[in-house]
Amino acid sequence: MLSEFAKSFLEFLKLAPRYLVSLGIISAFLLFSSAHTLERLGVLELTQKNRSWLGLIFIVSTALFGVSLCIDIFHWLRRWWHRRAAFRRVTQRLHRLTEDEKQILRFYFAEETRSNILRIDDGVVQELVSEGIIYRSASLGNMLEGFAHNIGDIAWDYLHVYPNLLEGTTNTYRTDKRQRGTW
Repeated sequence: MLSEFAKSFLEFLKLAPRYLVSLGIISAFLLFSSAHTLERLGVLELTQKNRSWLGLIFIVSTALFGVSLCIDIFHWLRRWWHRRAAFRRVTQRLHRLTEDEKQILRFYFAEETRSNILRIDDGVVQELVSEGIIYRSASLGNMLEGFAHNIGDIAWDYLHVYPNLLEGTTNTYRTDKRQRGTW
């Protein structure tokens, strides 16, 4: 019997917040409504006999909903903080690009595309990937020609606002995609 109660209680704790709110509203209505209203609904006797259980349901559902709300707020704040930190990390790194890195990033803007074919055994490419500026967008590719790499949203948007960050000692851009018919 105790194990069944524990199992039922754990299932109750897993309820979605909307069910907890419903239970809280129903129990609050039954607890705080006037006797006349409860009598008209035909639940006055039920409410009087089970007042302590209704109070417990109200307290537990309110507390669980409050905890659920706090957890949701915490997760939202954590996601916001991580996005903010990623934005700061990427934008600061964009101000310290090497000429080789600028050449790779110039390709995206010169060709007005979000994708480039780059070799994964290249250290410059891997540095941009590790900094979150670009990312490998496809697992299909080859070691000779390369793999598709997309520019991240933060870098794309930021470099559109500050295109001067791509100015360097050369004016060239880079892709590792071979032209058809050339070896």
